[in-house]
Amino acid sequence: MDDLHFDSVLAPDPRPDRGGVRSAYLEPPGAENHASFLHCLPDGALACAWFSGVREARPDASIHVARLEPGATVWSPSVQASDDPERSEQNPVLTALPDGRLWLLYTAQEFGAQDTAIVRQQFSHDGGRSWSAAEPFSDEEGMFIRQPVVLLDERRWLLPVFYCRALPGRVWHGDADHSAVLLTDDAGATWRRVDVPASIGAVHMHVVAMADGELVAFYRSRWGDHVYRSVSTDSGESWTEPAPLEIPNGNSSIQVARTEHDGEEVLLLASNPVRGEEGSHLGDREEMEDPHKRRAPGEPQPLTRHSSGAKERLPLTVAVSTDRGLTWRHVYTLEDEESIHPSLEHTPGRKKREFSYPSIVVDSGLVHVSYSYARRTIKHVALPLELVLGT
Repeated sequence: MDDLHFDSVLAPDPRPDRGGVRSAYLEPPGAENHASFLHCLPDGALACAWFSGVREARPDASIHVARLEPGATVWSPSVQASDDPERSEQNPVLTALPDGRLWLLYTAQEFGAQDTAIVRQQFSHDGGRSWSAAEPFSDEEGMFIRQPVVLLDERRWLLPVFYCRALPGRVWHGDADHSAVLLTDDAGATWRRVDVPASIGAVHMHVVAMADGELVAFYRSRWGDHVYRSVSTDSGESWTEPAPLEIPNGNSSIQVARTEHDGEEVLLLASNPVRGEEGSHLGDREEMEDPHKRRAPGEPQPLTRHSSGAKERLPLTVAVSTDRGLTWRHVYTLEDEESIHPSLEHTPGRKKREFSYPSIVVDSGLVHVSYSYARRTIKHVALPLELVLGT
């Protein structure tokens, strides 16, 4: 296999069994690149946002946005949108608003302490080529985002969030994280919160609006066991408790896309279908002092379970569901043991085996997936929908 070129060129996949598949390695602004987010823009372009810096959680991590123009085979150079030298800016979310603006949300935290995170916003009037100054979306500490905003109509929007809280006498490790949705009925002027019941450990809530109005949500698991699922039949006003599916999840981000094929609603799930070691989340954890994390007041109590996960984020696959995500069938492997490029052997630590945080959208007969490629860059893969669905 030829050497990798992080040149943003969308080129045919060189592997003989990948006919019709194209892929690009986006030019990385910094040493570490993670948490990409794809969004189809009204002008036909595809936007990709991610954070880049020396390392995740360090204050130099900032949000970058690139565009793939309609019909183009080269991604534009990325534009740096955020620039706070004192906080780590992460997990960008893009939304094309009804008024023509492109809305960017992201988290900003103190070093690696997610319980210090706040959510900020910026706007673009030119499709992501330039950005307004950062402003607060919410100053509530510990609020985190990852997944798309759902625009149910021009005024009623839904933003899935999760809350990072340190338990009494402990620093934040994700052991008490839980999910909620923020709802607005006035196009973002005011918001109210609806908690997801019994959602401790179920995070990165991705809400999918089905054709009949039912909302189906899928979750990453802090316990490193399974993807979880819940539903709402009242436009997000209430939710069922998240329940585990058969799809494994090793405490790594997932994303879901809805499309229609042959008159049928289809869901596509991009994920790392590998779980943590059995029982590794049970019991208490050994706590190490961390000068970058604050300890919550109070006396610590023994834990019956704690955040845990798989040692590797590999393979990375796409699965399909035709029953609203109750059952899934594997349809495509994006990365596995055989696809690891020899040059990644020089990548330090476990990152050389990390192909994670997928973002997936479907547009004009193509399935687009972006993901962290050993944290060295963001990889974009364009797949014919017919190839993915096996038709």
